[in-house]
Formats: sequence, structure tokens, C-alpha cells
Amino acid sequence: MCTSLTLMTTNQINTLARTMDFAFLLDPELIFLPRKFSLVSEVDQTVRSVKYAMMGIGRNLGTYLFADGLNEAGLSCASLYFPGYAEYNDSVIPKKTNLAPHEIVGWLLTNFSTLEEVKAAIPQLNIVSTPLKLMNVITPLHWIITDKKGNTLVIEPTKDGIIIYENPLGVMTNSPDFNWHLTNIRNYIGVSPNKTGPIQLNGMTFNPFGGGSGTFGLPGDYTPPSRFLRALFGREAINPIETEEECINAAFHILASVDIPKGSVITDEGIDFTQYTACMVCNTGSYYFKTYDNNQIARACLFNENFEAAQPRVWGITKKQQYHQLN
Repeated sequence: MCTSLTLMTTNQINTLARTMDFAFLLDPELIFLPRKFSLVSEVDQTVRSVKYAMMGIGRNLGTYLFADGLNEAGLSCASLYFPGYAEYNDSVIPKKTNLAPHEIVGWLLTNFSTLEEVKAAIPQLNIVSTPLKLMNVITPLHWIITDKKGNTLVIEPTKDGIIIYENPLGVMTNSPDFNWHLTNIRNYIGVSPNKTGPIQLNGMTFNPFGGGSGTFGLPGDYTPPSRFLRALFGREAINPIETEEECINAAFHILASVDIPKGSVITDEGIDFTQYTACMVCNTGSYYFKTYDNNQIARACLFNENFEAAQPRVWGITKKQQYHQLN
């Protein structure tokens, strides 16, 4: 599970925000990769140098793996679960870019500066069914990637190959496929932030109970289709956003509507919950996040790091709730 959305300010600052919802405890770290570093593919041991510095949340499992992040060129990307729909190849294909599904975010952000470059490279990509060592399972994933201008793509590995969708709505959750979610919106075109008016029935007047009556019918469950609709509604209904600070505030509020408390969703793997929520600002390189156990928002900036450093930098994430003490 997971929910993602983009938000654009009136002065054209674009942010990709996401929840990380999972039953397996990820114990994530914030990681910076400099330009001089290299990533090694688990699939065929190909060494790929880092062209663009990046920062994101992930883990060091012999090589650095990322769930999401942003790079110095202004691209931001997140991986989300895609069970029942993700299809990978079973073997390496010579002369292709062979990667495990959990390596895609790092590959995208360290190699490309524009979405056009990404689209041009995808036909050469071969995603190989490779277990994630942390969980010993092959993770079914799809990806959302956006740039400074708010242009956004969804990348989905399917039985028909890797499909790229333009995503002007800037929202993505999990299964079914992205095109299905677009069709499903038509079931909710009457949902509105505006209060509905009274109606007359046989001489009797019926007024709505109060504000919010226009949102009647907006689903409140935790399934991917419902979270997609709530995120889309919040994104479209939010007041105009002028600054980065307002954008981060808005993103965290919208994603609060899809935040999963422990115990609300139980899967075969265990208790699924929102382990962290992150906002990545494409234009300024700022990465904001908070965790389930610590609601205080932390911030790091990619551009405060040394892009020519010899080694990555890793920050542990505080798991205990932090408070601003007033007295």
C-alpha cells in the first residue's frame, strides 16, 4: 500500500509527497549519494556510476536501495506496491539495463535529468524477478516520477511490457493499474467541496445537516481506489498554495486523510500501517518527512551536501516522539 500526489505552488514549485504504508518494518534511513559513487546491480553485477547526486529514504543492504527520493536535476520519484499486476522477466537480457524492481528508484534518479530522458531509456530496461534481501520476496512495484514543472509519469511493469502513462492528475496509489483508477473517477464526478442546497419533497424541505455535504459519497476506506480518490479530492480542493512552506503543510494535511493507524488494516503479512510520510521538493532539493512514531517533521536539503564527496552520507531516523516544550 501507499499513496502519492504532487502539489504545485503559485510560483511554480513542485512537490512529490507520499505515504509509505507497509506491514514489514522497514527501519528506513535517509541517504545521500554523491556523484562519484557507483551502484552495483544485484541482477548482473553491472557497475553504474552516479551521474546526478540524490537523496532519499532507503536502506544500505550491501548496495543502497531507495523507496523514494529526489536528485540535483529536479526529478523526484517514489515506488509504490502494485500486487497482482506487476510482471517482471525471469532472466537477464544481454545489452539491456537489467535491474531488480527495488533498484529502479536509484537508477532513475542517479541517471536522468528530464522525463524525456526517462521515456527514452525505458525501452532498454529489463526488470528481473529478484527477491529483496530484506524481506526475501519479489516486490511488486510501480513508480511515479515528476519534474520541477509538475510534469508527471507513471511507470508500470505489466504482462504487456513496461507501460508509461502521462499523469496530469499527479496522484497514484496501488492496484489496479493507473488506467483503471482514471476510469473509476467517473463514479465520483458529483463529489464537491461545496455544501449542497435544500430539496423539496411533497411540500417538505430537507436541508443538509451541515458543511461537507458535497463530499457525501467520497469513500473513506483504506483500499487503493478509495485512497486514490481522497488524495485526488484533497489535491484539487486545496486552496491556492503560494510558498514551499504552505505546500508542505498542505501535503501533510491531504495525506493525513489516507494515513493508516496501526490495527486498521491487517494483511496476511501482518499489520499494515503508515510507517512514514515524506514530501520532496523538486526545485529546492528539500526532503521533509515524519514517521509513525515521531510526528515532528524533519528536513534535509540535497543542496547542502557535497556532490563531489567520496562516500554516501546516511542519517538514522529518530523513532521516539519529539516535542516542542513550552514551559
